[in-house]
Amino acid sequence: TNDGGFLLIGESESDDFDIIDDKGSYDVWVVRLSATGEKLWTRSFGGSEIDRGSSVIKTADGNYLLVGDTRSEDQDVSFIHGNADAWVIKFDDSGSIIWEKTSGGSEFDAARNVYPLADGSYVVAGISRSSDGDVTTNNGQSDIWVFIIDEEGTMTFETTIGGTNLDFGSSAIQTLEDEIVIVGDTESDDFDVTLNRGIKDLIVIKIK
Repeated sequence: TNDGGFLLIGESESDDFDIIDDKGSYDVWVVRLSATGEKLWTRSFGGSEIDRGSSVIKTADGNYLLVGDTRSEDQDVSFIHGNADAWVIKFDDSGSIIWEKTSGGSEFDAARNVYPLADGSYVVAGISRSSDGDVTTNNGQSDIWVFIIDEEGTMTFETTIGGTNLDFGSSAIQTLEDEIVIVGDTESDDFDVTLNRGIKDLIVIKIK
């Protein structure tokens, strides 16, 4: 954080001790620490169902962008497309939500990593089982899902990559040539996956 402290994210299903604002079931849980590890504040984000936090970055304006997934459609979650959605939350240094957006289709969709791009937008890597809503195609079971959002959380690009088996996206970065590299794992050997060496392989993908 700007003052040399730290921001931790994950999830919690507790409703006591350090958890002061439980929303129900699993919540995204955010803990703000000072530079010496002193707890400054905690926040729970979510609704009455399962909500999970996976990755957080500091934005250029001094706020934070968190990604994960949600099954809720109440309290902090304004809308859900289906089984579970990728969830993006922007919040300030006191833990107050600035905006939140869900993305996905009628099946399970989740975000696992967010990375800032040179033009001020963000690339999100994750998982999708959908082929509707915000997701155009599905090759089978779960696919690697990559999408780009602008500074207000509006989706400007999305694509799925995978085969007929389980494919998961874990992280994405931007190269100096403005290409995007995605890493994850795959159990497929068809469609976008040309070779499988065993039960589950590491997969690295570069897109323009």
